[in-house]
Amino acid sequence: MHLAISQNRALKIARLKVAENKQKKAGERSTYFPTLKNESNILRVTDLQSISIPAGAFGTVGGSYVPSGNSILPQGKNTFYSSGTQLSQPLTQLIRIHDANRIAAADVAISGADLKKAENEVALEVHSLYYGILIAKLQKQAAEQQTQYADENLRESEYEVRNGSGLKVAAIQGQATALESRQSVLTADLQLSDLTTQLNDLLGLSLDTKLELDPAVPSDFTQRSREEYIQTAWSENPQIKAAEASVEKAQAAVGSAKTAYIPDVTAYARQSYQDGVAFFVRNFGTFGVNMTWDVFDFGKRRAAVRERQDQLAEAEENLRRLKEQVAVSIERSYNKVQRTKSLVEVATQVVKLRQESERLAQNQLAQGAAVISDRRQATAATYKAQADFLQANLGYLLAWAELQEAVGITPGI
Repeated sequence: MHLAISQNRALKIARLKVAENKQKKAGERSTYFPTLKNESNILRVTDLQSISIPAGAFGTVGGSYVPSGNSILPQGKNTFYSSGTQLSQPLTQLIRIHDANRIAAADVAISGADLKKAENEVALEVHSLYYGILIAKLQKQAAEQQTQYADENLRESEYEVRNGSGLKVAAIQGQATALESRQSVLTADLQLSDLTTQLNDLLGLSLDTKLELDPAVPSDFTQRSREEYIQTAWSENPQIKAAEASVEKAQAAVGSAKTAYIPDVTAYARQSYQDGVAFFVRNFGTFGVNMTWDVFDFGKRRAAVRERQDQLAEAEENLRRLKEQVAVSIERSYNKVQRTKSLVEVATQVVKLRQESERLAQNQLAQGAAVISDRRQATAATYKAQADFLQANLGYLLAWAELQEAVGITPGI
């Protein structure tokens, strides 16, 4: 399970999604602070403003006009440069920025809850595949023992037919049984190969990796009351936590939509430089406050607020639905644990009886009171009982894993 959680590719993608939302939140947080922006231009104009001075505008000197004729004085340059560096601090926009940060934080929480949910699902799937492989191995061994029994029984039937002490139909039935047993071996082998491939993919390993699984796993658990599980689930279940974060996000979105009615007020200070514009100093500073306000928008802001309020109501209803759904899931898993535990106890008794039957068949074979096929049949029945026991135990452990997942705990960790 630790290997799957650390290497599973789907979980790696989910972790990258969490990291992505964290960076998005960091970006939203930066909007609280002032921004420093530079804007520069190089412009070329086709014509210049000019000043016309008529002849004699400044009087006469020695009988001559000053100036002596009409004069045209162009102002500025055809190519001029401007550059301004401005420091801006949003004021009333801080309310909207606060809501945007709440939305970004909710997105981080939602992606984190989705990651936890995916980890729980992967851990549950590891349980299923791990025990499925163990069961398939035992089923294959049981089928192999059944094949040996069928082959031995077929030889005995053919021997009896040759000696005239048996019917040919018995030999035909023996052949059919032998073929069915071989088919069971092939089926179990294919299932084992498929399950191993799926587990390798889940663990992020090469698909042809050979796995040796330890059948000794813990099966003792401390059971608590249903009410404790439900209370834990409401605080730990990732689906519920994601739904709560969605409610928080919807509430922030409502607040953000309402801020559209507030004018945007920004304080700023600017240092400017220009070259080429007449009657302007090259370097000068400005500072002040800028206000932008949408006076009327034909109901667009009102519709946006109502839309966000409907989304909030939807998120709150979804939260209530998930809490009820999780409570039902815990109830079902809790009852399943009780039922599967009883099945394990019954399967344990069957294994003991089959092992005793195999021991007696071995003793009878040694004493000549039984044939080899009887002993092989008893051995096959023992393997089948062990496979049934492991399958019952798998059902019990999977029920526990499902209960842990419903509560919000990673199964087995």
